[in-house]
Amino acid sequence: MIKVGEGTIPFVEFRSRAPPAPKHNSSTKVGKIKFPTFETKILSIMRIWGIRFFLWAIISFASGSVASLFLWGLQKIAENRQAYFLLGLPLVGLLLHGSKKWKITQAGTNDLIKQLNGETIQTSFLQAPLTILSTWLSHLAGASVGREGAAVFMGGSIASASAERFDISTDEKSIWLRAGMSAGFAAIFGTPLAGCFFGLEIKEVGKIHYQSILASLSTAFAANLVSLHVYGTKHVLYPHIFLPSISLAFWAKLVLIGLFLALIARIYSRLESIIYFVSHKLPAQAYQKAILAGLILLAIFQIPFFQQSIGLGSEYLLRPFDENFSAGFFAIHKLIATCFSVGLGFKGGEATPLFLIGSHALASFADILELPGPFLAALGFTCLYMGMTKTPIASMCMGIELFGVDTWFCYLIVTLIVMYFAGKKGLFKSQTCAKFVPSLPY
Repeated sequence: MIKVGEGTIPFVEFRSRAPPAPKHNSSTKVGKIKFPTFETKILSIMRIWGIRFFLWAIISFASGSVASLFLWGLQKIAENRQAYFLLGLPLVGLLLHGSKKWKITQAGTNDLIKQLNGETIQTSFLQAPLTILSTWLSHLAGASVGREGAAVFMGGSIASASAERFDISTDEKSIWLRAGMSAGFAAIFGTPLAGCFFGLEIKEVGKIHYQSILASLSTAFAANLVSLHVYGTKHVLYPHIFLPSISLAFWAKLVLIGLFLALIARIYSRLESIIYFVSHKLPAQAYQKAILAGLILLAIFQIPFFQQSIGLGSEYLLRPFDENFSAGFFAIHKLIATCFSVGLGFKGGEATPLFLIGSHALASFADILELPGPFLAALGFTCLYMGMTKTPIASMCMGIELFGVDTWFCYLIVTLIVMYFAGKKGLFKSQTCAKFVPSLPY
């Protein structure tokens, strides 16, 4: 009110008032939205590619180094193995059984495929040296096992353990896991292109994981270069295989060859499964089964015609490529010895024994099929194992890298036949199959 003389003048007072503050829940935090700037985007990209380059370098160098060490040890074992080393088979069986109390010693290539399928698998840098040691012991005692299983698993475990150290997505980790498996395969056989596609095809039959091509290709070639030029690893050099004259009969023979190898694959898989099942169902304690496994294998190797099946058998890889190769029963003996060695629990892979089985078995039919023995040996060498792993592109690449490009389509066709007729499951039970890929019901 304002007084003027004797009277008063009423008026309304206007004041600016701020709108009432909104009521927020005490648990809600209100802050400014920060949009990424150009600099933060650049730093994020640099971080991602820095991690990728670091993983590539670690996986490539470590896989090439471990594969070289592994091959060096296998060579020394083959050069110095004595007949009485077979007496150590029961002891090695017992040691391998004792190592089962540590979970990290039980993982294998099949577990890496499970990890690609989304399962959580424990990985550690200790898996590589433990795998080397257990495989060396199996070879030292004379078990008929291979080497690729250890190499692929070591490459994959190194990649998986390395990727776990970084804050990257699950999809990114699966890419580097494939790259590690590719690097291990490439370094152990000296076949980087086959190693690349082995890692790309191994998870799902009929599909290639295109997002992993760059990582798998670069790590496979880099690991192979590390093995060859840093450590001077020497691989077996195979003869160049020429393509026979093509006719209608030639195509029919290719189909017969594929069916024959598929039959061998089925026999091998069934026999190994039966031996594994029976050995685990024996009414005895676990350590007794382990000793018994060594005694059974020792008894088998005392039979004279099983003497050549002792150990890796790499000294016989070139034999079926000889023009004077004489057919025998080596393939049958090696198949039985390998099924018992793997089925009874000795550590290693199955590639080299299957190389030997396939090449010797097919080369023995050179006169019947009227095809060159070296050509048949190359098909058996490549297509039996690759058909059982269900990796046809890797098979074609391996044939090209080992035997030349002339017969590239033969490896692909025969491997596809082996894949289909060898059964739904191959060597790796965790593999899935694309819906469009046909398969037998059993």
